[in-house]
Amino acid sequence: MSNGGDKDGSAVQNVLRRLAALVEAVDGIRDATAREAARELLELTLDLHGLALARIVSILASSKDGTALTECLVSDANVKAIMLLHGLHPEEPETRLRKALAATRPHWGVRGVRVELIHVGASAALVRVHRSESSGAASDSDLRREIEEALVEAAPDLDDIIIEGLNEARLAEITAVAV
Repeated sequence: MSNGGDKDGSAVQNVLRRLAALVEAVDGIRDATAREAARELLELTLDLHGLALARIVSILASSKDGTALTECLVSDANVKAIMLLHGLHPEEPETRLRKALAATRPHWGVRGVRVELIHVGASAALVRVHRSESSGAASDSDLRREIEEALVEAAPDLDDIIIEGLNEARLAEITAVAV
């Protein structure tokens, strides 16, 4: 199953989709004893891997080049996904979101859009969108989707990304009146 060449994380995404399907199948087991045994087996296996990974991260952090090695590991989409799954990513969600916004600033900036990080809590982040008068023709719903995709990729461990400053309902009213 190992694929060292999978830099974009598609192998991990495929495995996660398969795991989700199998968890759903386990939830459908009618025999309560068998269902609970299967759930416990999965939980214990995840715990074991999480403990081992935490120890590896700890050993790396205390090594001479620990910071550089850790940065190298989290730059790999597969490793990053697993570190996030186990709560071991070395950067807080706020740091990851700020980096994502900095990386996308030129893309949105040429379209007359600025996205500002307002607040990051334990489970959600709040951003505000500022559009210039000369901003591009992208609809608010398209812009919302782009922003959500960029921020969820940076911090999938957050439950919600709240976006202020986009008025999709008003845009729908304007479109309906114009038709």
